[in-house]
Amino acid sequence: MAAAAHAAARGARVCVVEKTDSVGGSGALSAGIVWTAPDEATFRRVCPDGDPELGRILVEGFDRAVEAARDGGVFVSERWTGQMGFGVAHRVDIRALLEHWRETVVAAGGRISFGAAARELLLDADGGVRGARVNGTEVAAGAVLLATGGFQGDPGLVRAAIGPGAEHMLLRSHPGATGDGLRMARAAGAANAGGSGDGFYGHLVPSPLSRFGADDFLPLTQYHSRQGVLVNRDGRRFAEEWRGDEVSNQSALRQPGSRAVLLFDERVRSEHAVAAPYPHGQVVDRLAAAEAAGARVAHAPTLKRLIARVAGFGVDAEGLAATLAARPDPLREPPFHALEVQPSITFTYGGVRADADGHVLDAGGRRLPGLFAAGADVGGLQGPGYVGGLVLGLVFGPRAAEAALERSASHARP
Repeated sequence: MAAAAHAAARGARVCVVEKTDSVGGSGALSAGIVWTAPDEATFRRVCPDGDPELGRILVEGFDRAVEAARDGGVFVSERWTGQMGFGVAHRVDIRALLEHWRETVVAAGGRISFGAAARELLLDADGGVRGARVNGTEVAAGAVLLATGGFQGDPGLVRAAIGPGAEHMLLRSHPGATGDGLRMARAAGAANAGGSGDGFYGHLVPSPLSRFGADDFLPLTQYHSRQGVLVNRDGRRFAEEWRGDEVSNQSALRQPGSRAVLLFDERVRSEHAVAAPYPHGQVVDRLAAAEAAGARVAHAPTLKRLIARVAGFGVDAEGLAATLAARPDPLREPPFHALEVQPSITFTYGGVRADADGHVLDAGGRRLPGLFAAGADVGGLQGPGYVGGLVLGLVFGPRAAEAALERSASHARP
């Protein structure tokens, strides 16, 4: 939608193909926090596996992207620092922004086709992309942008990218993100960015759960795990919790049974678990919400009793006692609390290989004429850390639109 609105405002005739009944995908389900690393040095520290050129463009384009949203007349909050422990951020009224973009497209004579699935790209004899097949009908275009939200909704693709067991993670995203863009791009000759063992973005959520729908994504996210202690079923620590819940979430997948237990004291509960995790965030008792949703929760006046109760979760008591004896600092103020947690996935760090202007690339680094990608469809930017989700669309969508307009104009296509 960011790309479509930008292109429409520049006078292009735009067709947005949306296979569901509303625009926005996972972005429309989010809290509207637009954020990223404050500088290139921080990006490289958090995402040493990420593409440095894509990272540079992301950091440099952040302020401009935020101002573009503000220019659309939607609410954009003050800037704050410390998002996810290191980032700069604003809250944007994402639903109002999506509506503004929709109106921009329609006002310019474009159209948004709901319930329309694109499964195949139309190729020229020289391999250039000249459109797509949508619900069985050929739609010609001077350029095609793939922005389908990633492939986290397809268990087979997730398993192939991340490894065995990954396909069983809870899906913390729009279910429509099933790899349509990735499949079409591969069929046209696109290269992958990333390989087996790719990282992914998500958060630790309670276990087990009697429900996990879109309304639960934010209240059940355990952002405060960075202030606690995470142990596996052997009672051993497996993560550097200070790096953030989104990093610990990836580590939890590799633990026995892909389960962990988060332990914390009353200070962490009162200052973090029941507080907004960031400015303009939800104020909710995340421990109480987890308990209400059926998760394994324990409370105790002493660590000895907590260990005994957590042993009932299937955690080795001796191992846990040794772990807490070695790291008592986060557990000082009684009562003490424990919550079984599991990993979830919002999108993967792997995807289509593309340059900073959204040109999709083949294995030799050559551009596939007429084919562009943006957002979670593009891989190789992040890992093992996380530097933003919504911001990918706001920064790279308009850049890809500019490149697509240039391509379309040079080939004099409608």
